Formats: sequence, structure tokens, C-alpha cells
Amino acid sequence: MRFSVRKRRAVHKWFIAMLFVAPALVCYIIFAVIPILNTIELSFYKWDGASPVMQFVGLDNYKEIFTNPIFWKSLSHNLFWICFTILIPTIFGIILAVMLSQKFVKGRLLFRVIFYMPSIVSMVAVSVIWNWILNPEFGILNRVLKAVGLGFLAFDWLGNEKTVMIALLIAGSWVHYGFCMVITMAALSGIDASYTEVARLEGANPVQTFFYVTLPLLKNTFTLLALNSLIGSFKVFEIVYMMTKGGPYYSSEVISTYMYRTAFTNSEFGLGSAIATVLSVLIAVCSAIYMKCSEKED
Repeated sequence: MRFSVRKRRAVHKWFIAMLFVAPALVCYIIFAVIPILNTIELSFYKWDGASPVMQFVGLDNYKEIFTNPIFWKSLSHNLFWICFTILIPTIFGIILAVMLSQKFVKGRLLFRVIFYMPSIVSMVAVSVIWNWILNPEFGILNRVLKAVGLGFLAFDWLGNEKTVMIALLIAGSWVHYGFCMVITMAALSGIDASYTEVARLEGANPVQTFFYVTLPLLKNTFTLLALNSLIGSFKVFEIVYMMTKGGPYYSSEVISTYMYRTAFTNSEFGLGSAIATVLSVLIAVCSAIYMKCSEKED
């Protein structure tokens, strides 16, 4: 009898909990789970997006992806983007966070707002701004280079196959470092002051305290920032599409722009869905591996 009463209470609590969870769960299933399943299903078909008939092709779309050199070139650009955006914005964000956390810095709040502002600007606006900056004719970068006697470095940054990825990565890092700064500042504020006080009593100078006390305590923050950069680097789309559309000659193509052009420009929705599925699997696998390695280190 007691067991049945406890069981009824447990079922009642579960039912009440599900009433609160149900609205969000229903929305998640409708707007996330079902589209994902439909995309996976569509990846096994050949379809132009307009014809009422879809031709089942099995794994042919996936075979075409892995035998297409453009896909591998796009993947290499994504990996390059990962390496760059994990290092540069994170390091720059840490430096700014440490500097703006010092009490002797005047106007800290103003500088925090200024440095964080690029993170809240629309990626479309960021792309337009950097297109103007890097414009070979009237861009401010080339004008400054010419003004200081470095005119030999003034050329079409986005039109050159050797410099286009660097230019895009600089623009992407400019957007991301503010987020890294804010997250690091939040982590720094959560560190107990007793750690640094003990280090100082032991004779450690500020540099030693930072590298041997503060940085190790920020390990979980670095994991969060690296994972965020990893996922964001695989999903990068707006800034590349708005600034170069993957050109010139696929020299800035990434998987998301390759997927978009395949599906919506070439009207190969089955192949585009297969690329989207491969991209999702890559993100999931890389994230799982990174999290597993981080757990082992802990």
C-alpha cells in the first residue's frame, strides 16, 4: 500500500513537471527535431526544390560530397578558422579582461562598453564595415598604408587568394574578442582573492601570480570559450557570404557557404541537405571529443 501511494505521488510530481516542460518541449520538437529529421531524410533524395517528384538516390549525395574537392577545401578553411578564432580572440580577450579588472585603471566601465560593442553589432553591418575598410580603391586601410609610405602593401585584400582568408579572420576576430573579454572578466570576479594574497605572501610577483595562479583557475572558462569558438567556426556563414561569397575561386569557401550555394543557388536541395547533415555530425563529433579530452585533463 505504501509503495502504491509513493508511486502515485511520484507519478503526480512527474505529471506536474511535464506540464511546465511541455510548451518548450513541443516548440523544440516542432522547430528543431522535426526539421533535422526532414533534412536527414531529404539528404537521401535528389530534388530541385520545385518538382513534385523526388528521386531516391541513397548514399549518392554523400559520395558526391566526399569526392568533391570543393568540400575538402571548404573544410580546410573551417579548420583554419577554428585555429585562428580559438587563439587570437581568446588571448586578446584575456589581456583586455585582466587590464580592465585592475582598480587603478580609470574609466574601466567606458572601455568595457567600447571593447564589447563589436559583439552586439549585426554580422551584416560588420561585413559592410569591413568591406569599406578593405576596399582597394577608397578603403581606409589602403589609404593609411599609402600615407605612411607602405603603399606596396596596399592591394585588394578580399580579391587576392592569398590574403582573403586572413582578412576575413581579422574581421571575425574583431567581432568575437569582446565576448571573450566579458566571459573572462566574469570568471576573474569569481576567483577568491585569498589565492592571489597567498601567492603574494609567498613572494610571487604580479606576472608569476597571473601565470601560476590566475590562469589555472580560468581553465573551465577557456574550455567554454574554445568550445564556443569551435562550434561557431563550423557554422560561420554571414561574414563570409556578405564579404566574398566564398571567392575568389573558392579561396574563402567554407562548408556553410558551400551548402547554401548548392541548395539555394544550384537548386540541389538533396545534396545541400547532405552537406548540412555532414556539418552537423562534424560539429557534434568535434564537440564531444573536445569535451572528453577536457574531462580527462580535469
